[in-house]
Amino acid sequence: MAAKPKRKTGPITRAFLKGLSIILPAIITIAIFAWAWDILRVYVVESTIQAIDAVKVYPARKLSDEELQYLPDEFFNVVKNGNGEPVPEVIHAEINLKRTPRVMDLPVAYHGMTPPGKERSVLQAILDANKWSREYDPVSGRVVSYNWFDYLLASVLGLTLVVLLGFLARNFIGRRFVALLEWFVTRVPVVRSIYPHAKQLVEFFFTDNKAIEFDTVAVCEYPRHGLWSICFVTGAGLKTIQDHIGQRTVTVYVPSSPAPMTGYTMILPADDVIQVDMSVEEAMKFVISGGVLAPKDELIRPASGPQYALTRTINEQIRKRQTAILQKSRALKKIEQEVTDESDKDSKEEKKEEKSEAETREVEVKKDEQPAGEEK
Repeated sequence: MAAKPKRKTGPITRAFLKGLSIILPAIITIAIFAWAWDILRVYVVESTIQAIDAVKVYPARKLSDEELQYLPDEFFNVVKNGNGEPVPEVIHAEINLKRTPRVMDLPVAYHGMTPPGKERSVLQAILDANKWSREYDPVSGRVVSYNWFDYLLASVLGLTLVVLLGFLARNFIGRRFVALLEWFVTRVPVVRSIYPHAKQLVEFFFTDNKAIEFDTVAVCEYPRHGLWSICFVTGAGLKTIQDHIGQRTVTVYVPSSPAPMTGYTMILPADDVIQVDMSVEEAMKFVISGGVLAPKDELIRPASGPQYALTRTINEQIRKRQTAILQKSRALKKIEQEVTDESDKDSKEEKKEEKSEAETREVEVKKDEQPAGEEK
């Protein structure tokens, strides 16, 4: 069945698609980084901030004169004189407070400070000293969002702790401590069915001395003979299978497209697996894109006919045909010019020969006329 010709797109549509092809990779990259940062922010950075805030080493901050003067009179006790009579003027002093004010009771400029009456951590004391504000709930005084300094300090502390933990885990005492911790975790009923697999997955991607090197890209005939699929060599197979078939075997992982996180693990004879000269990253791009993003070294120039029509657009074919016609036209013009030059050259040669013959005849005539004059 003949393929339908592709519908021609207008210049605006082509410009829009070209713009999308330029801006979408940047947007996708930013979105991935934002998603990763959001996970780290919630589960690592903010947890570190909360751990720091849990250690209260500073007393509650003292209210400023501006805050005390802003509070209504009902927040303060009535002061009596020596006779037991109440003083007409209410004294706005912190020592005279009847009850602790909430965040909503303070001036707006102080809503980001640590709520009154609450002991402070080192981080909260630094923020109050520099007048760097957080966002607190107006009623309960709980933290709603943190300051940029909170995230900066927690990120630095988190990275430092991860590096220190890595150094400690490399020596004998650290390894013993990690082994003891893992022994304890694997004894918890629900956790022990998840933790070992999560640990194996993390070690697979982040550990240097991994048992399986995920760095060999190959192809194998799957799911049937004649169909080739990208695969990764992950091991040497199983001894039982190798002894049974009498050939060297390999374990391969065939990723699914476009989600390579899922796939199939197979054990094949090593002779049935062909290694491909491409990196894991290039192979992943090839699988995720459905074969569109192939490495440059592996690209094949499409043949003519149906294969060419499938891999090239009609416009490209027309442009190539127009180019071929133009080249032929130029070649014909060149040949015509050469023929014209040859014709002009022949014409000049003929004129030269005619001139030469005329001169020869003239000389002969003169010679014939000279003897006749002498006889007279």
